[in-house]
Amino acid sequence: MNPPNIEDHVDVHKIQHGGVSIWPVIKSYLPGVSGEFDIIKEATTPHLWILLKNLIPDLFSIRKFRKNRCWVFTNSERRYYINDTSFDRITTGLLTYLDSYLLFENPIPKGSTRASKLQSGEHSIGMSWIFLLQYLFFKVAPERDIKNFEILEDFLGKGLSKLRRIYGRILGGARVYSILFRIFRPKVIFVVCYYSNFEILLAAKKHAVPVVELQHGLVTETHRAYFYNEWQPSVFMPDYFLSYGSDSSEIISRGKVVPKERILDYGYSFLEAVNQKLTMSASLSELKQKYVRTICITGQLEVTDIPLLQMIDRIAGFFPETCFIFKPRFSHQQASFQGRENFISLEGHNTYELLKYCDYHLTVYSTCALESLALGTPNIAVDIKGYYSKFLKRLLESNPYNYVAGSEEDLRIILENLGNEPDDAGKVKASIAHIFSPLAGRASFLRFFKGIF
Repeated sequence: MNPPNIEDHVDVHKIQHGGVSIWPVIKSYLPGVSGEFDIIKEATTPHLWILLKNLIPDLFSIRKFRKNRCWVFTNSERRYYINDTSFDRITTGLLTYLDSYLLFENPIPKGSTRASKLQSGEHSIGMSWIFLLQYLFFKVAPERDIKNFEILEDFLGKGLSKLRRIYGRILGGARVYSILFRIFRPKVIFVVCYYSNFEILLAAKKHAVPVVELQHGLVTETHRAYFYNEWQPSVFMPDYFLSYGSDSSEIISRGKVVPKERILDYGYSFLEAVNQKLTMSASLSELKQKYVRTICITGQLEVTDIPLLQMIDRIAGFFPETCFIFKPRFSHQQASFQGRENFISLEGHNTYELLKYCDYHLTVYSTCALESLALGTPNIAVDIKGYYSKFLKRLLESNPYNYVAGSEEDLRIILENLGNEPDDAGKVKASIAHIFSPLAGRASFLRFFKGIF
């Protein structure tokens, strides 16, 4: 049973630690324990090597702590290039409104961004030593007693000891950040994906530091972390939310994540920059000259990638003049890829260049479906395991530039009927305007945060 249904059957607010419900934590990680989503990060040898390799330089970066009291937390996975300029697709847009900030970038999975690649105003603090301290605090702390946890285990019919360890790790991290907040006193914290940063939220609320979430992907009623039946304990929730546009803002408010008055239609600065500045590389240009049509396929998790890749492999032979370009989300997913001459994988290629310049984009439920439309490229959605219907259908079902395949045969028919001439990019972009608002002005941004900056 999916977590959104559990709230209708179990009094989840009775599952507490220290008198506070920990349901937001459980709901966020439960699909990785009881479902089929592989969302729980496990320590691997490559990940440990990334942390160890960065430990010494990250320790030296501590001297930057006094540079700014605006702290921004992100992940190296979100760092892309617009031509030769490096952007974090979620956080770099803050430089439109702030002169500078401290940037805490989780080096996993891509590795730390070199200081020379950061933009002026981004002062990087390495995080490997923070993760080391978090692990040490977790290991030395006694096991935390979670009251009434067994009611959920009984309901699901399985033990959930992994969730206990995850919560222990979160508490260990909260101790580390609490020390940092007490010493350096940040005045505001921006996070990408609040439900991956509960340790930061716990410490911030303890020290009365406001937490702002920057939207990073899909916000829907079916998302495990963006829709609740009741308001949750504030220690686990962001104080403010900067959304792509009005549709997401409405879900966040109605889903009892953040009150309406603390949500700003912020826009998506990175897509604006991609639309205006990103040029086509020679390698992609060569592919476009070789084939009549190019289709970019963006991966998600293996639960959908494997059947999708198998489907494309069977179909590709029917369309020799079409180049199918698979862009995996994670490099370790390469093992499941079996290509052919017109079915290739471009792991290291710029995702947004592919979204912008390929003739079509194809996915199951990736946010790239929305982003491709915003860049003027029509989308093809394949409804594997019903994930398109669950996550994207409400947003795209009436869009004339979104084609939906419910089966392999449907997909083949769609591809047979697609034109070789590109659709009007301006009309494609306009079709998604309700999802991506114009960028918030500097004055309205600062007015929204009056009293914080």
